[in-house]
Amino acid sequence: MIDTATFTQLQQDVGDDLAKQLLQVYITESRHIVADLADATKQSEIEINAHSLKSSSRSYGALAVGGLAEQIEQKAKTSQYDDELQSLIALLQDQFAQTLTHAQSLIATD
Repeated sequence: MIDTATFTQLQQDVGDDLAKQLLQVYITESRHIVADLADATKQSEIEINAHSLKSSSRSYGALAVGGLAEQIEQKAKTSQYDDELQSLIALLQDQFAQTLTHAQSLIATD
């Protein structure tokens, strides 16, 4: 989900149209990052991908996604590539799907 206060602030800062365009860029970029996090062949990139997702998610108000990305980043920093990490990535995928739906509804709003 997208935090309403964060998105409203973005709209006030840059205008409604640009805020929606920026949110669309976040969606597009984040889809790739979430897919890469789930890709077992890209394990060496988990920490940097999680860090990137954490930062951008928090900027756009996707606070739950940002929080999960932070947990994944911390586990990757300590090379804990275990079942708990895989569970966190699965939770992230679910949360991102919900966030994606909410973000798309915000973009579609006139």
